[in-house]
Amino acid sequence: MGRFYIHKVGHQEMGSINIRGEKPARGRYFLIAKKCLDFFPHISSVVMNDKVIVSIIPMINGKERERVLCTMDYHNQKFADIEYTGKNPRDEVRLYMNNEIDPDKEYFFKGDYAVFERFDVDGDTYYTLTRITPEHKRSNVLQRILDDYDKRWHANAIIDTVFDFIETPALDSVSDVVVTDEAMKVIKSESDSLLSTYSTQDNNDEDENSVEESMGCSIFNSSLFHDLVMNAYQYRCAVTGKVIRYKEGNVDLFNLEAAHIKPQAHQGTFLPCNGIALCRDMHFAFDKGFFCISDDYRVIVSEKLKGNWFYEEYNGKKIFVPKEPFYRPLNVFLKHHRENVFDKFKQIRKLSTKKQNEVRTDEYELFPKAAEP
Repeated sequence: MGRFYIHKVGHQEMGSINIRGEKPARGRYFLIAKKCLDFFPHISSVVMNDKVIVSIIPMINGKERERVLCTMDYHNQKFADIEYTGKNPRDEVRLYMNNEIDPDKEYFFKGDYAVFERFDVDGDTYYTLTRITPEHKRSNVLQRILDDYDKRWHANAIIDTVFDFIETPALDSVSDVVVTDEAMKVIKSESDSLLSTYSTQDNNDEDENSVEESMGCSIFNSSLFHDLVMNAYQYRCAVTGKVIRYKEGNVDLFNLEAAHIKPQAHQGTFLPCNGIALCRDMHFAFDKGFFCISDDYRVIVSEKLKGNWFYEEYNGKKIFVPKEPFYRPLNVFLKHHRENVFDKFKQIRKLSTKKQNEVRTDEYELFPKAAEP
């Protein structure tokens, strides 16, 4: 049994086009019913124009094996803008469409049914999006559900059921991630805000709060961290430049991992600038302190390994650096690894409070100019 959100698409949402295939004059979106918001990630009514990232698998031929990071926005003047004096303050939640889930801005049309299915897997949440047209032989089933659930608008419903006409992807094979321009703007804005907070706060809590809580994180979590790091490093190890990958049918296996530079055990954040894509052997060596990375992105292998093939092959080697500065390893996290992990050759443990407080990003330039990759 699956959990579904059914939304009947309206005329205005689709850019007020009258003929399927027309080019809309403005942006397209799904207007999400307030009573159905529990289906999606939490979005605040009191934070001005709050935004969240929604990971959607578009069930479109050729796209059903990728996850698209989309934005959902709460336009909430009615609750959050205390200075607003107009007569019609906005109070609506929109999930904005893009070319990945709405090819050429003509895939969906008024009267279509957008069917979202939710998947909660190991603490992460994904959604599939399927289009059912009015001509589909089972569209009447969807309309009956809408009529029973939404007696006013007949356009929105959440239901736990089985739909044999809604395809379910093999989630293990959906590993490629598309970061839309809109999602990247939200990610960058949230990252800047968190880095600003992180640079001024004292990390002196010794309780067992999660990294997200200790960092005040809202959208960044282990899943988004993994997706962004893999995307930034183009599914290649930053050190070796290689990957072992087998991808066929419902199978997609590769030997890459998103490694934290400042470890989670040291309250390292899930921001992508604290991450680097490494093959499993390199991840092991990095976490145990066999090597570290300089501020100019070169591998520094421990002198204890001098004479070893690892030292000879990798010491001084320039790693792959993402073109987008936002993704590049932040120098303060690299420095933390060099001082607290490198050359230790042991399991990473939680730092003492005193040691945690010694590491403050306000001592460094947050996004230093780096040598071109």
